[in-house]
Amino acid sequence: MKDIIYKNIKDNFVVYFLLVLILMVGISAGAITINVLNKEQSQSLISFLNSFFKVLSQEKIESFTLLKHSLANNLQTIILIWILGITVIGLPIIIFIVALRGFIVGFTVGFLINELGFKGFAFSMLTILPQNIFVIPGIIVLGSLSISFSKKIVTSKTKPGIKFSFLSELTRYSLLTSLFSLLIIVGSLVEAYVTPIFMKLLLGYVM
Repeated sequence: MKDIIYKNIKDNFVVYFLLVLILMVGISAGAITINVLNKEQSQSLISFLNSFFKVLSQEKIESFTLLKHSLANNLQTIILIWILGITVIGLPIIIFIVALRGFIVGFTVGFLINELGFKGFAFSMLTILPQNIFVIPGIIVLGSLSISFSKKIVTSKTKPGIKFSFLSELTRYSLLTSLFSLLIIVGSLVEAYVTPIFMKLLLGYVM
């Protein structure tokens, strides 16, 4: 596993650098967007946040239901990225997926910190960070695999002399996608069974 990860990063270093850079741009854009919200929009988000905290304090979190929703959403992303690698034209969409994930994280964390100060920071670190420690690297790795596979297809078409077995490479691509998808699945498990515990523990602190 260690050798596979090392070789993948070594062979696709530029792609990884690009995707991490896109992620950082997305996070920065999300955080900056907080400053351009008007008063009405801010009040609406604050009202939603208060309602969320109130519901969270009164109702029991169904972890299994949360897990099903999280897995459904993440599996859609995994399948989409896998398909994009085969279609060859997926680079802009992969960049958008990574940037959007960064934007959502940056906006959510930025809003919580802006409204709740250190309490918002603590809440973010214990309720948003845990699952994203697994999900975001997983998406970046899958995006890199997808772009790399597309590049191989294009190279085989433009340089006929290069040996390329589509079926063999597709099998390898699919196996690696399945392997690294485990990171995202672990993230879903954390989101369903670990994050709610932290949320409950911090409710009294942030409300």
